[in-house]
Amino acid sequence: MPLAKFLQPRLASLLTSPRTRKSLRQLQETKRRLGAQPHVVSVWLRADDPYSYLLAQILPRFVAHFDVVLQVHIINRHEEATTPAPAELAAYARRDAVLLARRQALDFPDQAAAPDITDTDLATRLLLAHAKQPPAIFLPLARQALAALWRGYHKKLSTLTSRFIPMTASSAAVQLESNLQRLKALGHYQPAMLHYGGEWYWGIDRLPYLAERLQELGIARMAHDFVLNDAPLPGEKGLVPHQFLISEPADLASLRALHLRLDFYFSFRSPYSYLALSRVTALAEHYGLDLQIRPVLPMVMRGLPVPREKRMYILLDANREAERLGIPFGRICDPVGIGVERCMALFSAASEAGRIDGFMRSIAEGIWADGADVSRDRGLARLAARADLSWQAVAPRLQDESWRLMAEQNRNALTALGLWGVPALHLHLPKGGCTVWGQDRLWALEDALADVLPSLASPA
Repeated sequence: MPLAKFLQPRLASLLTSPRTRKSLRQLQETKRRLGAQPHVVSVWLRADDPYSYLLAQILPRFVAHFDVVLQVHIINRHEEATTPAPAELAAYARRDAVLLARRQALDFPDQAAAPDITDTDLATRLLLAHAKQPPAIFLPLARQALAALWRGYHKKLSTLTSRFIPMTASSAAVQLESNLQRLKALGHYQPAMLHYGGEWYWGIDRLPYLAERLQELGIARMAHDFVLNDAPLPGEKGLVPHQFLISEPADLASLRALHLRLDFYFSFRSPYSYLALSRVTALAEHYGLDLQIRPVLPMVMRGLPVPREKRMYILLDANREAERLGIPFGRICDPVGIGVERCMALFSAASEAGRIDGFMRSIAEGIWADGADVSRDRGLARLAARADLSWQAVAPRLQDESWRLMAEQNRNALTALGLWGVPALHLHLPKGGCTVWGQDRLWALEDALADVLPSLASPA
């Protein structure tokens, strides 16, 4: 085995170890105390980013709950290398924000369009000019400005900028570049991010992780835990991974009778795909969905860049999600390249043999938890055997490249949905469909199924 492949699972285990995280947190806390510094939470917001608007609505309660100093940084663009499909990302984010806003009783327009460029610039300069104001002043202003921006209230935004003077264009350009460089220096690349004590938390989805950490430090001003809305988000304390929304026998029977199809776009190199796998399978079984797993090549094998800082954040974020879900994770052997190709080749063989469920579980867990090197026969054969596949029978398929047509067809179908990354899920419904991206959006599929139920009710 090459030295790199030998070391990789061991290094990954070290990086994702709870002990490592605990030690790093203790080091950060020691440095803070020795420097007599307050608990500083930094947040990066972008005016035309839907997730930033949602986060801005939660932050007043957050800073009221915890004894922290909030430092706000405004940015106005993504780095190209970290955002391979910016237009598609912006369009999807608007649709996703609608779902999140409904779930958390927040404000976001149902039919939001991309904000006006001139208004976006004005809102950005307004936020920049007042970002260093105390949260009690800045956050209400930010909410009003972003609400006006996203709802196209030009007069409202103009009124705000007559009362609260925006930063000049020249000064804003300098400050925006400085903020972006600081974001990069700390190891991140996107807006709606919170940073505390060396760790990153994305938007309202990962805010519960930060809240739990601060609660453990004993700096809560309230006796109760910080929660978002009544509907729990992924990461929120007490969430049961397989707690299904619909369980009434009559409702389940009605949904199962529809035999709806669920397409699951999966990459063997995606940790989030692995985290979704068992839960998507359970969801499909519960609701009687026809689950179609549709593998695609990883982004880097499709010519889309994934910079180091992005890979690192994904690894650490997936690790804490795995811990919450009770899914084995951390002893990793990257399958990129020949390893992925071999898994793709055997996918078709496993499907034909009727072993696709066992094969997917075995391979995914092998890559992300067992440190199995699927680029070599020894590692792949062991995982195939674990899925009750005869290595002698399936090994010849490694020379068959017909899987490339399947991968391209799946990529085209994913692109037609307006997405490029995985895991992505598309639920075919009697009228239209529901498309979500991410292992933490399974609740949206259940909400879509719940919306179908009234139309299935028998007439009185």
